[in-house]
Amino acid sequence: MTRADDHSTFADRARAALLAHACADRFGASLEFVKDASVRTRPVHLGHWTDDTHMSLYLGEAILEHGPGPLDADRFGTLVGEAFVRWSHDPLTPSTAPGGTCLTGTARFERDRDWTTSGVRESDGCGAVMRIVPLALAYRGEDLIEAACISALLTHAHPNAVEAAVAGAWLVRAILETGRWDTALVEEAIQGLDGPWHQGGEVSASLRAAIAWTAREEDWLDEKAIPPGDGGWRSGSALGLAVAAALRWPEDLGLAVEKAARIRGDSDSVACLAGALLGASLGTAAIPQEWLDTLPQRDEITGLADRLLGLAP
Repeated sequence: MTRADDHSTFADRARAALLAHACADRFGASLEFVKDASVRTRPVHLGHWTDDTHMSLYLGEAILEHGPGPLDADRFGTLVGEAFVRWSHDPLTPSTAPGGTCLTGTARFERDRDWTTSGVRESDGCGAVMRIVPLALAYRGEDLIEAACISALLTHAHPNAVEAAVAGAWLVRAILETGRWDTALVEEAIQGLDGPWHQGGEVSASLRAAIAWTAREEDWLDEKAIPPGDGGWRSGSALGLAVAAALRWPEDLGLAVEKAARIRGDSDSVACLAGALLGASLGTAAIPQEWLDTLPQRDEITGLADRLLGLAP
């Protein structure tokens, strides 16, 4: 599907990427640890968003502190690390279900002040890919790829985590720039993962599986069909399931988010990524009004999106 950018401006779709991310995060929050079939039907309580959004807000502030111009890798890594240290000490953080790898990597940075060594090599959890939207609003091209790598490496040094962060950030930015959301765009991301973005990981297999699953036109996401088959707790499956939901229901953001959230797995992270992809494609009008009306810190999130867009050349 190729969409003309007629009713939705670039800025509106960029705001929608971050707003839909936060809205979908809170939609999935109450389903995250449901392990039985009731995850498909149980009522959703729209409470607060989780660490997915919270870390994204802190990452956005680090990007703003870096400011416009070419990316200074070491300075950027240090600023992101400092922002995550502030996140780890925020009184809100314990109530947002922060991930263990994110906390460990941040604690290592706080101790050693070295973003190149703080990340947990053994972990390819989805904590790095879940927070990529601010990167896609502020950066493009090689700066985007490098910024996504740095942000991931600070907490998650596993090749899959880095690859997922790069591919996720690139997809959101590509949707914003082209107005497209379709299988061909995902195939371009796969080419990047097989080529210059390759870190030794296997995220391209997750995206290939997402395309294959979409062609089956099923009514529910199949957690086992997207490698590594764990329902989104790890980076490849989180991005792959989100891509699958967004490709399967590309014109209905609310439905895609609900399908992404009603999985036996990391419901909020898969949902927030699906929301970001379709927010970038469809704009704020596609986000259910109830979700926006009750979104905590909605004005702050909108303002952050606008300030990040202001950095772009």
